[in-house]
Amino acid sequence: MRLKNNTRQRKKSIQGLRSFKDSLPKNIKETIFKKAKIYSKIVDNWKKIAGNDLSSACYPKSKEKLTKRLNLMVKRGREVDVEYSRKFLIDRINKFLGYEFINKIKLTTFKDKKK
Repeated sequence: MRLKNNTRQRKKSIQGLRSFKDSLPKNIKETIFKKAKIYSKIVDNWKKIAGNDLSSACYPKSKEKLTKRLNLMVKRGREVDVEYSRKFLIDRINKFLGYEFINKIKLTTFKDKKK
């Protein structure tokens, strides 16, 4: 393959298809990676944010991109505990990050196999 010099993001590239990461504009790319780092920070510190009792009952599944909503996976039978702790979790996450990252929590149940 020949090297080609007329690309927007890189100085040199291989002729052919560019990767999706390289075809994004710089400001959008930075925003996407920043949000991914923040979500991974929440997942890494989940036990510290939620506490021992709630962290054993649920864990974060994903963060929706357009809305400020966090999806939580909740063990079957512990939904009521997590439902009553929604406001507490939202406040703790936002306090942990220092700004309003989420304002809603969506619960999804799963069956625990360890019983």
